[in-house]
Amino acid sequence: MNFAISECLAKESKQTIIDYLIDKTLVEMREILGDYKQSQKLYNIIENTLISSGKMIRTKLLIYISLMGENQISDKIISQCAAVEITHLASLIHDDIIDDSLIRRSHRSIQSKYGKDVAVFAGDYMISKVFSYLAKKGLVEEISIISDTIRDMCNGEVGQNLIKYRLDISEKEYFENICGKTASFFKTVCYFGAKNAGFNQIDINKMVEFGKNLGLMFQLKDDILDLFSSKDETGKGEFVDVKEGVYTYPLLSSMNDDKYGDEIYKLLNKNKEVSLNYDELLTLRQLLIESKACILSSKKIKEFADKNRLILASLPIRESDYLYKILDKIEKN
Repeated sequence: MNFAISECLAKESKQTIIDYLIDKTLVEMREILGDYKQSQKLYNIIENTLISSGKMIRTKLLIYISLMGENQISDKIISQCAAVEITHLASLIHDDIIDDSLIRRSHRSIQSKYGKDVAVFAGDYMISKVFSYLAKKGLVEEISIISDTIRDMCNGEVGQNLIKYRLDISEKEYFENICGKTASFFKTVCYFGAKNAGFNQIDINKMVEFGKNLGLMFQLKDDILDLFSSKDETGKGEFVDVKEGVYTYPLLSSMNDDKYGDEIYKLLNKNKEVSLNYDELLTLRQLLIESKACILSSKKIKEFADKNRLILASLPIRESDYLYKILDKIEKN
């Protein structure tokens, strides 16, 4: 598939093109992981992973940004999307092992269904297939960029694990860690998209910054959901981070509250010695509500959203409605 955007848009709507590319990405993902059929057990695991692949936000972002320029779109975009999605899915399998998560996107996690050892190997297998696929395609830059993405993600995860249960974490440390563990993938897809669109280096760098800010917004939103939403709303457990000693931005900001900060601090300090029971976690939630932790976190999300709106306004592009909409959605929901 090679076509000029201007020619294609004259025949099909933009959404039709996007839907087509997403469908092709899903097909490509199955092709990349094709030889899992040699093992029935591995077949079941990979099938479970693909079924729970989620909203494919990273793929959509990569495609939308690629379509913001006037360059030709080639099959390479499908290869990029498939490689990013599989790598991301593999990272989620490994995350669930670390967090001992039973649920992933309203489905049983791979580690809860097949065991931790099998889940580790399944995630490793998926990543190895990505690099083998990219090498055979001759996509050298994609290999380098995705390797760097995994490196940054690992750095962030290690950094987060080394400060578990610490109550003196600075805002800087927190954002450095989530910039690696969450924002790295968003930076990567924005880089690929901007490069595909034919942006110059200055504008590519702006889009990478956009991706970083967007990833931080998603993580902050996830932090809020973990503390203030039920299992029915999120499809996963409540207070997962607190139970693991991962103290996120809402918690860190609330400990500075003049009225409720000391009580929150005492509960978290106790959590280091003896895990808080459910009633204590509900008390913590109420204290966070009283200290306006959710509001403070939402303000931080707005800061990143506003930075990204300035980035979009500075770009010499005609169509960026989707990017504005995604900022609005994260900020308001």
